[in-house]
Amino acid sequence: MQKAIRIAALVAVIGLLVGLVIYNTLNPAPPDMGVWNAAMSKGDAKTAKHHFIMYTDIFCPYCDKFSNAVAANLEKWEHDYIERENILFEIRVTDVNYVNGHSNNSRPAGIAAYCAAKQDNFWDYYYALLAKMFEDYHSKGIGVDKYSQRIPDLDKSYFINVAKGVKLDRGSFKQCVENEETAKELDKNTTRAQNYINGGVPRFVFDKFTYDGFAGTWDTTSDYEQVKTLMNAGLSTK
Repeated sequence: MQKAIRIAALVAVIGLLVGLVIYNTLNPAPPDMGVWNAAMSKGDAKTAKHHFIMYTDIFCPYCDKFSNAVAANLEKWEHDYIERENILFEIRVTDVNYVNGHSNNSRPAGIAAYCAAKQDNFWDYYYALLAKMFEDYHSKGIGVDKYSQRIPDLDKSYFINVAKGVKLDRGSFKQCVENEETAKELDKNTTRAQNYINGGVPRFVFDKFTYDGFAGTWDTTSDYEQVKTLMNAGLSTK
């Protein structure tokens, strides 16, 4: 009798475990929507079904090619992915290229990006800065990859002046950049990111899909096809 009870109990436990496996398969846990800086994300963290993360450094040309392609197709990208696919897309800005000795510009650029985020206008500033860098350097073959002529060290005023075309309180923004008011947040997130990026950027973590690097050609039309390939790969892993 006791043996029969034990067998019945064991069968019940196994049945429960099998049931939990089936339930979790049919009802996967939602992605972690814990963004590092809300102003650096697009989408609704409360309702999003996907969390796509891009670890970047503003003075990483491969990162910039991805973001330039998105910026050139922004309305379509937001409609097709952020809205229709219900994606929370987050950029995690670091200065790993400064830390690794590849670019002194990474630090003031990162500080400026977080200063813009303080005023909740990271995205406009980010795209404006990338456009300025393309006009001044990338379009001339400077800083386009690790083999090209490097972009010279830039004064903080370069990053401050970009704000002229962006809706920001320029006085507060200038003070923030000059006093490096966001340096601690940049340092914190760079340290955190190094646990995920294996030393280099861009690193994409799109749901369960991960990918390092972005080839690109600086042609926003063809580069956008690569953007879509990566985004779709992330959606396929959900």
